[in-house]
Amino acid sequence: MAAVDGLQQLRDIHLPDAPGWWPPAPGWWLLAALLLAGLAWLGWRLLERRRRGRPLRWARGAYEDIHRRWADGTIGERAYLDETNELIKRALIHGLGEDAARPASGDEWLALLDAHAGEPVFSTGPGRALGDERFRPTVTATPEALHPLVVRLLERLRVPPQAGARPAARPGVRAGAGTEGAG
Repeated sequence: MAAVDGLQQLRDIHLPDAPGWWPPAPGWWLLAALLLAGLAWLGWRLLERRRRGRPLRWARGAYEDIHRRWADGTIGERAYLDETNELIKRALIHGLGEDAARPASGDEWLALLDAHAGEPVFSTGPGRALGDERFRPTVTATPEALHPLVVRLLERLRVPPQAGARPAARPGVRAGAGTEGAG
């Protein structure tokens, strides 16, 4: 009976305490590091895209200023056309990296604008005023007729999705470097 008494004196089996949540297992550390790296990369991409879109946002605001100055009578129609043309060219070159816009003038320039507008609104109708027509003694297009075309064009211009990406080549538009100008 002494053996039975010895068994009675033993304590019950103790289960170990549940593991705490800290420190996490190495797999959680790896997952957290990957998540932080992914968030940092995404934040950098968003900031980079916003930075690259700055010239186009500036162009939209600058065009509204040009139009307001024309409506106030501060500038005339010819100055309106010249400044609008220069602004669009700067937006294409600096905002989109469109090298074909540098040497483009006349019908080639209007074809490039049509390609970005998605329809032939610059090679026909009031949009022709941004081509060679603005150098003639009398301009037939008025800023009232040109304004919706320019606003629509500037709204259609978007930064390419990847850094360094160029818009696809357009038929009939020759690419090449040249001197930057407003014409």
